[in-house]
Amino acid sequence: MAPAQHPQQEQAYYGDTYLTEVTATVIAAGGTADGEVGGTADGGAAWIAVTPNIFHPKGGGQPSDEGTVDGAAVTPARDDAGLVVLARVPTLEVGAAVVCSVDPAKRRLHAALHTAGHVLGALGEARGWQHSGHSHFPGQARLDFDPEGHEAELATPELREAVRAELQAAMDATLARGGAVSASVDDGGHRTVTIEGVNAEPCGGTHVRSLADLANVRILDVKVKRGAIKVRYEAEHA
Repeated sequence: MAPAQHPQQEQAYYGDTYLTEVTATVIAAGGTADGEVGGTADGGAAWIAVTPNIFHPKGGGQPSDEGTVDGAAVTPARDDAGLVVLARVPTLEVGAAVVCSVDPAKRRLHAALHTAGHVLGALGEARGWQHSGHSHFPGQARLDFDPEGHEAELATPELREAVRAELQAAMDATLARGGAVSASVDDGGHRTVTIEGVNAEPCGGTHVRSLADLANVRILDVKVKRGAIKVRYEAEHA
């Protein structure tokens, strides 16, 4: 389940992946000696929360955004109440106006990897595999599936390579057809991401606008390791 949107904070990245700079208002601020920053350990650094918020915090298999507040680098994280807080900032008061910026190149890469991961997950499930885990980190992107009942089709390197090639062909065909990528948030603040012609699933991550925004999506290998089918992949933003 994607995390619910905090009622006091607009998660602007939910609605627009490509919004990478905004003027926002500080709605909470603090910093404690015991290292608790909005419910997350961060060495006692000063922190703020702003709205609208354009920073994606680490979670759901996706790394956190990198960016700045008034030119100072910040570290985003989600606290226990669902508020996205920005640590390691200069001391700021509630009500202050600040300029927030996110690294646009990393934002686009993370979005491309996450969307490609959703497509790969759907392709695996179409084979009858059960999705059991994922990472959308650059250089470490993979989907995990439960191998039970599929041992025979993956028993040798040659069979695994054949499955990899089938997945690549299916990915290529899906991307060639294209499809819009959209998101909606329900009354409880939970978000669903829909890829036209592919699937819809709960997700709090960033995504491209269309499958046409994906480039160089490659299925690197298929392995059975530590009790899981692991499918590694890579992707870029067009």
